[in-house]
Amino acid sequence: MSYLTDEEKAERIKQWWSDNGLAIVAGLVLGIGGLLGWNWWSDREETRAQGASEMYQALQTAGQNGQTERALELADAVIEQGRGTPYRALAWIYRADAAIAQDDAEAAIDALQAARDAAPDRGYREVLTLRLVRQMILAERLDDAEATLGDIRSDAFTGLKRELEGDLARARGDDERAREHYEAALDAGHSPEYLRLKYEELSV
Repeated sequence: MSYLTDEEKAERIKQWWSDNGLAIVAGLVLGIGGLLGWNWWSDREETRAQGASEMYQALQTAGQNGQTERALELADAVIEQGRGTPYRALAWIYRADAAIAQDDAEAAIDALQAARDAAPDRGYREVLTLRLVRQMILAERLDDAEATLGDIRSDAFTGLKRELEGDLARARGDDERAREHYEAALDAGHSPEYLRLKYEELSV
């Protein structure tokens, strides 16, 4: 039971507020500021994603209409302004496809590496890694291809990885090793017609 007078209670409240009031106010300011900051950041990211989406759609339209230069300009804009969105990786893929069409193997490899770096998740990165390895093999960058292929760890891509290991062995002139890898790819359930043809060619 408290025997403090009303005056003593008021004095204690004033003292407590003097000791703790600044911290409370600061906490409220930081909390409100954090909430406002989060809302601003979320709105900014949503606006950026929307803008990147619209530019990527315009890129696709330009590409389909044969407006290559315009499509490349839009790809560069998506790459620059679409940071943190999946459209950035897609724009790099378009860049890679354009380089391949122009027989520019090194530019295609650079673009695929950038696309992989911009990929939004592991599965997407591994798909792009497989494509990057294939391009490296075509460009006869075999050591780079082998090192990059080591980044594939998902069981879902075992068959594709084995096929590329076969392509790599074949590029090095080791047909026996290539056939073994192709057979392993087939055993893993990866059996497109072109893989069967490659395997049968080495099995003759």
